[in-house]
Amino acid sequence: MWPFYRLNHTLRLPALWLLFLLPLGLEAQQAPLQKQHAQKLAPHLHQIKNRTAASYRVQVQDKDAFRSWLQQQQLNLGIKNVTSDGRILLVSGLNPKQLRLLLTSPAVLYVDKPNRVAKEELELKDADYVANNIYAAQARNPQLKGQGMAVSVKESPFNPTDLDLKGRVMAPETFGSTTSQHATTMATLVAGAGNSGPNGRGVTQEAKIAYSDFAELYPDDSQQLLGKGISVQNHSYGVSVENYYGLESQAYDRSSYQHPQLLHIFSSGNSGDKAETTGTYANIPAMANLTGQFKTSKNTMSVGALEPNGQVGVRSSRGPAYDGRVKPELVAHGTGGTSEAAAVVSGIALLVQQAYKEKHNGQLPPASLVKAALINSSEDVGRPGVDFETGYGNADALGAIRTIQESRFIVDALAQGQEKTIQLTVPAGVQLLKTTLVWHDPEAAPNAEKALLHDLDLTLHSTASSHTWRPWVLSTFPHPDSLRLPARRGTDRLNNVEHITLNTPAAGTYTLRVKGHTIPQGPQTFSLVYEYERGVEWLYPTVGTTLLAGELNRITWQGTPPTGKGRLEYRLAGEQVWHSIASDLDLASSSFQWEAPDTVAMAQLRLSVGGVHTLSDEFLLARQLQLRVGFNCAEQVLLHWPKLPNTENYRLYYLGDTRLQPLLTTADTLAVLDKSALPGSADFVAVVPVVQGLEAQYSPSIPFGQTGVGCYITSFLPRQLVMDTVELDLELGTRFQLASITLERQEQGVFKPIETLASVTQLRHQFTDPLPSSGRNLYRVKVTTTEGKVFYSQEEEVIFAGAGYMRVYPNPVAAGQPFHVAVGSDEAQIQLYDQLGRLVLETIEIGVLKEVQTSGLTRGLYIIRLKTDTGSKVMGKVLVL
Repeated sequence: MWPFYRLNHTLRLPALWLLFLLPLGLEAQQAPLQKQHAQKLAPHLHQIKNRTAASYRVQVQDKDAFRSWLQQQQLNLGIKNVTSDGRILLVSGLNPKQLRLLLTSPAVLYVDKPNRVAKEELELKDADYVANNIYAAQARNPQLKGQGMAVSVKESPFNPTDLDLKGRVMAPETFGSTTSQHATTMATLVAGAGNSGPNGRGVTQEAKIAYSDFAELYPDDSQQLLGKGISVQNHSYGVSVENYYGLESQAYDRSSYQHPQLLHIFSSGNSGDKAETTGTYANIPAMANLTGQFKTSKNTMSVGALEPNGQVGVRSSRGPAYDGRVKPELVAHGTGGTSEAAAVVSGIALLVQQAYKEKHNGQLPPASLVKAALINSSEDVGRPGVDFETGYGNADALGAIRTIQESRFIVDALAQGQEKTIQLTVPAGVQLLKTTLVWHDPEAAPNAEKALLHDLDLTLHSTASSHTWRPWVLSTFPHPDSLRLPARRGTDRLNNVEHITLNTPAAGTYTLRVKGHTIPQGPQTFSLVYEYERGVEWLYPTVGTTLLAGELNRITWQGTPPTGKGRLEYRLAGEQVWHSIASDLDLASSSFQWEAPDTVAMAQLRLSVGGVHTLSDEFLLARQLQLRVGFNCAEQVLLHWPKLPNTENYRLYYLGDTRLQPLLTTADTLAVLDKSALPGSADFVAVVPVVQGLEAQYSPSIPFGQTGVGCYITSFLPRQLVMDTVELDLELGTRFQLASITLERQEQGVFKPIETLASVTQLRHQFTDPLPSSGRNLYRVKVTTTEGKVFYSQEEEVIFAGAGYMRVYPNPVAAGQPFHVAVGSDEAQIQLYDQLGRLVLETIEIGVLKEVQTSGLTRGLYIIRLKTDTGSKVMGKVLVL
């Protein structure tokens, strides 16, 4: 297959020219476009089927020369600048014939699609930070929270008032009134503070968040973004399948090359089951289906989605890029969609940048270094090695950060033919040596057969054996079988990423060599990273982690011993005995779903292989608390929560300017707070159990003023508006310091007691009034505390419809308008007679209030006869005006 691939590769250029000679849409009766003109046109525009005038993006050599040519051709078209230099124009009013003519202009370099309607690539709320070692990175690097960093979320506007983004949204006044839940979820994944609860916690928690509108698919001004402190832009959106190098691809590469510290991260798309219709990979099912030409750019990253089982999602868009380059570069957790996966990687990239800034006097790293660290540290998933479904692997936050913290990288530059080297000393016991070279390449011309301009070569050499290893490369031959062939070692002439791995390398000295094979515009800056994997290491749980007691928890490790099998056990604090979890565990899976014991305690895990034990950090087992409001009075609010065993204290938090802040610590399971002493912004509160001095997982935050709980009384409601037996339900928020509750009914304008409970033993009560008055009755509940304070519920109306009672309203009623009949029966037969005794209407009505229509009735007095479902008969009158 490989020799066949090389032969075909030499024939690809003529094949492409044959595509360019195809007729343009409905102009098939005209002569085919000359190849130099066809090359100026985006591939998808060769398939145009609309005769009406349309708009196009046009790249020109010189704007003035282009305008002069339009005048010569007597073409009156709309022209608008897309870029400030006037090199990219939006030209409107072109019909297909005029478009063909435009391609003949010497001033025109390329014609591409205008803005398309971008689509959010699914809203997801199933983030699993275990899958990408985010919890491990956060636990081992608590100082890295994104402080001093900023990210832009390009799509629809997110909600700037969202609780988890509070106080960190840049220019919220520019957002407008309409926001997107999808965008809000993406912003939360990247930088949620967790103010609403643990599920609102992002990869970073203190980064600032900006919004940019994806109605404009052309890249934002990079200088302006960097000037605002924005170093990562997340793009969780797409258009239709577009696999070609166009003006947007070129613009992103140019922008990234000129502003090398800004990293753009795209979702690969949710069209993994579709096919491109043009180019080398046309009509190949489930391959080469990135959703947007901008995602084929070289200096950005595209991210696919993994399902919880570790397999790439069916709908996750795949590579290769139009010229055979590896896309997507990474995958991350994202059930059913790539939006979440891209947002997760954007958050990880911010942490990598922050780790670099910590060690380099606040300077941002080149985006090529961040990209190299993310690729090199990723975990191989899917088919072995690099592939067009999962790229170089599953993102690993902890590994990428460690690459920077341990200075396992170099950033350098070289010219044509020049070589740079770095020596590595590989210790004994290394299971895997990985190294990745990344450089930002200058932008190529649109429709270039191959996007790569500057070509560097990476090789690995062993001093002891004189052996040389080259990077992994993939077959790019346009057939599904070829595109799924395993990677092989070879010379890479397509990608500006080169990746070498070596299993179980012998201890000793190795040399990495970077050579400038083709650098016409040198010198070329590059980033080179490396990593050693050895032994088994626990990744989750880590110190300070809380696993949920009595529930399934995913636990993870890295590094597979030679046997590949092991035993998994746990023990609780103070115990000497280890309890078995799995006795024949496949360690290559690197994770396990453990149903933790239902207890609150410190615990530890142990992996055992051939008598060698690997212990996890100690972690907490606990249940998540649910905070409740007992009462919310004018001066005080009572909060309470369930008691957890083995818990020393509970800590209450309130929401400050940007994140949760400690309020008080108590050994009790309730707290009465004086509102006058609360911080001014304490609208939301949460509680966390403290076990052996460590905080467990905190509760979801609640807005105590918006829970519907009043001063002791949560709800007081009648069973129905109309009843033949008056029944009312009361729900209390708490029994704390409660002396009595009393049901009262209004009589002659004064509320009088009906029933009093002096011993309140439960929160829910049902009251019955044995002697209500016929018709309207007004009730309330009085609550008396042990301190003698009195609080009242709202007033509730009940219409008592005893035997023979019927109420008609409105009465009189305007002709054509309905009237209602209140009677103590769910169903009733209603007959209406006029003054002569004639039956003019008969109906069966269901419900508390029976509605009777008067349409067609003349004015006058009518007799109502009503028969209930219990057989009782009632008579009344209604006047129709």
